[in-house]
Amino acid sequence: MITLAGLSACSSDYLQTEPITSISDATAVATTEAAQMSVYGIGRIMNTQLSLGRSHSGENSCLQWIGEGLGPDNVSYFNMGEMGRSWSRWESLNLQSSSLCRNMWDYCYMIISRANTILATIDDAEGSQAKKDWIKAQCLTLRAHGYLHAVQWFGPRWVDSNNGSAYAVVLRTDPGTDPAPLGTMNEIMDLIYSDLDEAISLYGSCGQNRSYWFEPDADIAYGTYARAALLKNDWAKAQSMAHHARQDYPVMSNEEYMSGLIEPTSDYMWTNPDNDIYYSAWGCWFSCNGAYPANWSMGLGINMDLYRLLDPNDIRRQCFFTPDKAAEIAKIPGYEGVASVTEADFWNANNVVAGTMDCIAGGLHDMADGFVKYAMNNNPNSGSVTSYPFCRVIGGVPETTPSVMQIGGAVKMWCVGVNGTYGDSYFPWMRATEMLLTEAEAAYMAGDVATAKSVISELNSMRIPGYTAPDGEALLEDIRLSRRIELWGEGHCWTDFKRWNLPMERRVWKENDVTSGNTPANYAVRQETSAYNGWRLMIPRSESDFNSAFDRSLLNYKD
Repeated sequence: MITLAGLSACSSDYLQTEPITSISDATAVATTEAAQMSVYGIGRIMNTQLSLGRSHSGENSCLQWIGEGLGPDNVSYFNMGEMGRSWSRWESLNLQSSSLCRNMWDYCYMIISRANTILATIDDAEGSQAKKDWIKAQCLTLRAHGYLHAVQWFGPRWVDSNNGSAYAVVLRTDPGTDPAPLGTMNEIMDLIYSDLDEAISLYGSCGQNRSYWFEPDADIAYGTYARAALLKNDWAKAQSMAHHARQDYPVMSNEEYMSGLIEPTSDYMWTNPDNDIYYSAWGCWFSCNGAYPANWSMGLGINMDLYRLLDPNDIRRQCFFTPDKAAEIAKIPGYEGVASVTEADFWNANNVVAGTMDCIAGGLHDMADGFVKYAMNNNPNSGSVTSYPFCRVIGGVPETTPSVMQIGGAVKMWCVGVNGTYGDSYFPWMRATEMLLTEAEAAYMAGDVATAKSVISELNSMRIPGYTAPDGEALLEDIRLSRRIELWGEGHCWTDFKRWNLPMERRVWKENDVTSGNTPANYAVRQETSAYNGWRLMIPRSESDFNSAFDRSLLNYKD
């Protein structure tokens, strides 16, 4: 197991996290070998049991809680039930006391602060210059990643930033506890660009290669650059960097897409196995057969409004429990009767629990059971995902009939439990198909329509038999829709809608109205683009309590 090198503690929460070991700064970077272990420690921060909140496991949790839990496309029964109504409906986003906002803030600055410490001392470490350059490149990439998350979540949209002059997040580039001021969007983005330019140069000259999936390398630097440029509406840069990033990674095949993302596939660029963090594992909470979804019916589900936009031939539709599956499920021996299920049955209060969207009665219950078998039949890894049954437990006793599914319930992500763990999988932090979609969008926005059509066709001709890219503004809408469904559940939704400057909506389920949504009434919400200070998580009080240079008035919070 890789050991987390504990770096110095500072006065704010994100610098007070208990280290796994108590190695001093001097020891942690005395040699290049020790400094490399400190970089591995940052990788562990990105996927470990953090003391920031229940089930918080760093990157995976943040991407789910923010990217999916706050976005419109994932009717996440976990985020509604476990994280609560106030988070799902955004009611805690503008509270200085919000523990969840503080957790996200602390996570960003844990990465940044530890990268700063290594960057400040690596030149004096004992070891080869090539190894020093490699470590420096990795830390520059990680610092850029931390700052990118910070401005994505806590900063304004670029279009709302007065061409980058608006204040965004704390700018801290030195190690230690000294006060640090807010930086403008321009200052933060300039730092991200500068860090990645230097990192890419060092990667190219040092001749080193990574040993683990969680380590950054040149491709991750290119990918992070593409994400940053997309955020800044720097279309030419985003197109170029995304193209560079994905060159060594082919688009995930349809079979790989349907495999449950248990293991890295051909287009995985950056990830970390969550097979040693037990109940903090992403798979434990969010994969369709994880311990919590399987036992307490808290899995992920697609917003039916998104599902209704998909091409009928799109293979990605197979990942969701929806009315159109009845005909296929009826082909499974013993489930012939579900062919009589109609769309109206999904909006019948006798079949559906309105507060949870659980389909518990009538033909829907049988169909839900059959859908599990249908999904297993379509999963190449089905022999590896049987550790946790698809059933919920009531009062400690498994139900006699398996499987409780919600309307739109998802089986895109699976896990496997081994050696007593709660749900092992590889949740993708970055994959090449995201870069393809970034390249297509950026090319369109830059006016390079021919490239945009060619690139999006590379993906959709695989996912949608007979696909032909449309013309005009319909092409941009197609690229965005493709991004929403291809990356569904992977943590991009909220930040995409934020930078697109589009409102979000999860519509309420209404009895006997098959055109309504599939969100319980307590959690249905619409947010306009102006809401919550332009979709900014509020920087927590803990920052102003400990950082005397932090001036909250510069952020112009309205509510």
